[in-house]
Amino acid sequence: MLHSRIHPLKFITKPAAQIYIKRDDELGFGVTGTKLRKYQSLLHYIKTQAIKHAVLIGGAYSNNIVSLSQLLIEQGVVPHLFLRGDKPPAHKGNFLLTSLLVPTKHIYWIKRDEWEDVENRAKAFAEKLPEASLVIPEGACMVESLPGALSLGTDILRNEQEHDLLFDHIFIEAGTGLAAIGLILGFKIYRKTVQIHILLLAGHEAEFLKKLESFHQYLFFNYQVKIEWDELIQGLHFYHPNTAVSFGTTNKQVFDAIIQIARHDGILTDPIYSAKLLMMAKHTILTSDIVGNILIIHSGGGLALMGFQEQLASQLQCIIEKSS
Repeated sequence: MLHSRIHPLKFITKPAAQIYIKRDDELGFGVTGTKLRKYQSLLHYIKTQAIKHAVLIGGAYSNNIVSLSQLLIEQGVVPHLFLRGDKPPAHKGNFLLTSLLVPTKHIYWIKRDEWEDVENRAKAFAEKLPEASLVIPEGACMVESLPGALSLGTDILRNEQEHDLLFDHIFIEAGTGLAAIGLILGFKIYRKTVQIHILLLAGHEAEFLKKLESFHQYLFFNYQVKIEWDELIQGLHFYHPNTAVSFGTTNKQVFDAIIQIARHDGILTDPIYSAKLLMMAKHTILTSDIVGNILIIHSGGGLALMGFQEQLASQLQCIIEKSS
């Protein structure tokens, strides 16, 4: 089972609170952090079903696209990418890495106003492929990824044993949401009681709960795991970013936080996921009565910094000028 360490976090301090960060970002370099967990079970399914082609859905700069493409190619599976956009963007950040991995002939661009139909198009395309194929939705948010996602909760229990502590609060971000869903379900399976604070980066609470209910039902009907719904959602708290609210957007505050986190803790964060989570966690912890043992999940994504070099350089220059 994948295992990542925890250690104290200096970026956020508060009396009566012991704040730790879980370094899932250290699980891999090219393959981003927590995503590696869900890929474990997804790749097992792909192997057992002798899948030869995978149709991946996502954005041009998606962490999931660039991460999963690497592992698929390693396993001899051909990735076909259905990406959101009217035309290819500049070769920078994750899209530059994706372009190193996947030839242009296997990349298909779906216009934004036609994106709602992307899964149907992907399925129709997959059906015409000459060998066994699998459509993988955004974020690989699918039941085949769930067993791997459940390992996050198990690994946190191991962290608790290693450090002889129990966490009272856990902060995690949600894009498509599977990592957070796996954490919630995993803890309920092991009867772990904790307050879970979820930063919703894409979508709203109702959408997240609908996905959670779907995976909850899957566990019951396929594995006879019975968890009452009211029990499942007890202790869940939902938030949106404090700044740069729309998914994928950034601003000077986010880049300033990236620099401050790096200088306080020696941790690299990205402006789309992890930096926003740490910003939200800091605001929430310092402006509420939250105390006790607190854990923040760093899910990775550091490679995405490649696409924001100009913005980071600009913010660094501002800091240099203010300090001079």
